[in-house]
Amino acid sequence: MKKMSNEVYLYWLNNILDKKIKKQLQRLTKKQIETNFSCSLSFGTAGMRGTMEQGTNNINELTVTKLAQSLSLYMQQNSQKSVVICFDTRKNSKKFAQLFAKVLDKNKIKVYIFKNFAPTPLCVFATTKYKADYGVMITASHNNKIYNGIKIYGDLGIQINKEIQEEISKIFDETKEIDVYNNVYKYKLSKNVCFLTNKVIDEFTKNPKDKIKKNLKIVYTPLNGTGKRAVTKLLKQNGFMFKIPTKQKNASGEFKTCPYPNPEFVEAFKESLILAKKNDADIIVATDPDADRIGVMVKHNGEYIKLTGNEVGYIFAEYMLTKNTNENKFVVTSVVSSPLIEDICKNHGAKLYKTLTGFMSLGTKDYELQKKYGKDAFCLCYEESCGYVVKNSYYDKDGIFASLEICNIANTLKKESKTLIDYLNEIYAKYGYMTTIGDSVKFDGANSLQKMNAVVNNLRQNKPQSIQNRKITKIIDYNVDDTGLDKQNFIEYHAKDIIFIIRPSGTEPKLKIYLFVKGEENINETAQKVLSEIKTKLLK
Repeated sequence: MKKMSNEVYLYWLNNILDKKIKKQLQRLTKKQIETNFSCSLSFGTAGMRGTMEQGTNNINELTVTKLAQSLSLYMQQNSQKSVVICFDTRKNSKKFAQLFAKVLDKNKIKVYIFKNFAPTPLCVFATTKYKADYGVMITASHNNKIYNGIKIYGDLGIQINKEIQEEISKIFDETKEIDVYNNVYKYKLSKNVCFLTNKVIDEFTKNPKDKIKKNLKIVYTPLNGTGKRAVTKLLKQNGFMFKIPTKQKNASGEFKTCPYPNPEFVEAFKESLILAKKNDADIIVATDPDADRIGVMVKHNGEYIKLTGNEVGYIFAEYMLTKNTNENKFVVTSVVSSPLIEDICKNHGAKLYKTLTGFMSLGTKDYELQKKYGKDAFCLCYEESCGYVVKNSYYDKDGIFASLEICNIANTLKKESKTLIDYLNEIYAKYGYMTTIGDSVKFDGANSLQKMNAVVNNLRQNKPQSIQNRKITKIIDYNVDDTGLDKQNFIEYHAKDIIFIIRPSGTEPKLKIYLFVKGEENINETAQKVLSEIKTKLLK
C-alpha cells in the first residue's frame, strides 16, 4: 500500500498543471502521502465526504472534478440534461461548486448554480422547481471545518439510490482525475449557465402566513451556516420574536465559536445559551451549517434543557398525529431511531414504516407512501440524528420548516402555561420512559475503514452473550438476516430492557452506537454503564 500510495502521489505531482496545487503536493509529509493516497473516496449513505487535503482519499479540486466528470458521463449515457448546484458556507465550497459547474458545462449539460451559499433544502427545492435531473450540494453538513463533501439528489429531490451510486462509482473508478482537472481548471463558464439568486429562497419560504404576534421568545442560531435568511424569514412572517447570537449570525467556514457545528450536541449551543439567559428566551433552535438538521433547547423550571433528536421526534409525532384525522396517516423513521415511536403510532392508529438509515431510504419510502395514500396521510418523516421532514411533498430532511414547526408547537403550549418539556413528560407518562444515547468510536490513520469493518466482522463471528449482566436474547444482523430491507453492515442486540445497535458510518471511519434503555423513569446511569461496556469490551 505504501508503494502504491507513493506511485499515485508521484503521478499527481508530475502531471498536475496547476502550480498552486503542485506546491501543496510538494509540502505533504511521507505520512500524509501514505494516508491521503491510500485509497479513493466512495459514495456512502449521504454522498461523498472527506477532509480537505490533496490526495485521492480527500475532498479537493481533483476529486471534485472527477466526480463531476463521472456524473456527466453517466448523464450522457442516459440522455439526461440538467443539474442544480448549491453550496454551503464552508471553506472551498464555492470553489468546488464552480469547478463542478465547469465540468458539467464543458460536457454540454445545463447548469443552474447559486450565486451565493444556500441551504441543502433549497438545493432540493430548486432541483424539482427547475425540473433538473440532479441536484448537487457541496457540504459536509455538521462536520468540523476540515471537512467538505458532496450530496447528489435525483429529480424528485431524493438522494440518489444505490443503483445510480454504483453506476457513477464504476465510471468514477475508471476516470483519471488529473486529466479532468487539467482540462477544466482554466475553463470559463459559458453563457448557458444560469445563476440563481436569493429570490429562490423567497419562493421556497412561501407559506401560509400567520402574522399574529406570538408570545414565544426565541433564540435562533444558524451556527455561521446557511439557514439565517430562510429561517428568519419564516419566523418573521409568522409573527415570532427572535434573537441571533452576533458571533454566529454571519457566514463563516471557520466555525470559531462552535468547532463542531452539530446541533445534536449541547456544545453547539454555548453562544446561544448566553443570549437566551440574557433575554429569558423560552426556546433555542439551531440549524447545522447546511440547515437540514435542527437542535432544540428549552427553558423549563429556570433551566435550559437539551432535547435529543429522538425527543424532538416524539414531540413532532405526538402533536401531528393528534391533529391528523386521515385513516391512513403514517410516520416514517429509521431502524436506529427510538422504539418508543412504535407505541406513539400504535396509540394514534397510525402506520409506522422503518427503513435503513439515511434519507435515501427514508425519502424514498415517504414518496412511495404519499403516492399510495395521498399527501394528507403524511405526518412525519425523521431520523434520530436531528433530521426531520414536517412538510408533505418534500423528501429530504429540512431544518428550515422544522424550525418553524417546533416554534409553533412551543408557542401553542406556552398559551397553556406548558413547555416542550412538560409535553415530553406527558408523552413519557403515557408510553413509558426511554433513555436514548448516541455515541461513536472513531478510527484514524491509513486503512481506517478496514480497521472499522474488522471490528464489526469480529462482532459477527464472536457474538456477545450478555451486557450489564443481562442475557442477550436476540441479535439481528442486517447484513445477513432477512429483515425485509436491503442488506447493510450493522447489528442490533436485545437484552431485556436494553436495545443497542452498532453501525459503521457511511461517510467517515467511525462506528456509531445507538443505545435505548426503557424504564418507568430516567435511568441514565444504567444507560451510561451499558455504553461504557459496549465501548470497552465489544469495540476494543
